[in-house]
Amino acid sequence: MILSVLKKRPRNSSVELLRILSMTMIVMFHFCANAYRYNSADFVCGHDSETLIKLIFHALGQTGVPVFMFISGYYGIRFKKNRLIDIILQCFVYIFLFYMIAHIFYPNGIVGDKLLIISVFCISGQWFMHAYITIYLFSDSINATLDKLSICSFSALILVMMYISVGLWVYKESALNMFTLLEIYAVARYVRRFLSDMWKARMIYLVFPSLLLFLLPVFYGWYAGNYSAIMPYVNKYYNPFILIFAICLVVSAERFYFYNKCINYLASSVLACYLIHTSFYFPPLVTSFFILKNII
Repeated sequence: MILSVLKKRPRNSSVELLRILSMTMIVMFHFCANAYRYNSADFVCGHDSETLIKLIFHALGQTGVPVFMFISGYYGIRFKKNRLIDIILQCFVYIFLFYMIAHIFYPNGIVGDKLLIISVFCISGQWFMHAYITIYLFSDSINATLDKLSICSFSALILVMMYISVGLWVYKESALNMFTLLEIYAVARYVRRFLSDMWKARMIYLVFPSLLLFLLPVFYGWYAGNYSAIMPYVNKYYNPFILIFAICLVVSAERFYFYNKCINYLASSVLACYLIHTSFYFPPLVTSFFILKNII
């Protein structure tokens, strides 16, 4: 009877709220990168407080994907055929929906067969959706393999993955690939299995220090006027300090259980939010509605 009740326990809304927050951070990162040209390495960093705030929000946005994927790994992705079909259908629905909208409002502008083909093969969400769908397809096998590992074998695997990722981080290699998501997923499974309850209880006290540790290069780059050199290290998913922050945040959220139907419902829509704002057609459609003050 007790096991039956536990299985029917609703999703923890504190974690679902964190899932919503992670998607908000992803949107914020893409907005800052495009609106203020922080995705360009040739901008000049100002010393005013407004620039610092924008740089902080831009850096915080980079934590969205690691936090989102860490949640997936911590609780485990379980393959469901209907869910996979739903994900793929959402991808293609938003591709053709925005294509039609763009065709109506900009018949001679951003629409085109080439862009449509690129959208179809890049599945709208580009690298993340490709990697996530592939991991979803093999999630049962990935979980079974990781769950069979002893603490020594699993620790060795994590050390090897971290060794590779930190090396790629120092080399400033792009982290937009499946290895990034697999690394985060594996670390989350490891933390879930082997981190003691005593340390899980203490993670709440490490959330702010881990965030400060991650943001220190931002403050240094802003103060030294050298953020262009610092940015490739801050805004990389291989950055180990992002992973530390994700661990502290998700493990802490797990311990504050509450249930809110509205939050859980909104959390189920985060994929749609991601697909909408990463559509190739979305930026040109919304640019005209924003007048941005570019101070960089």
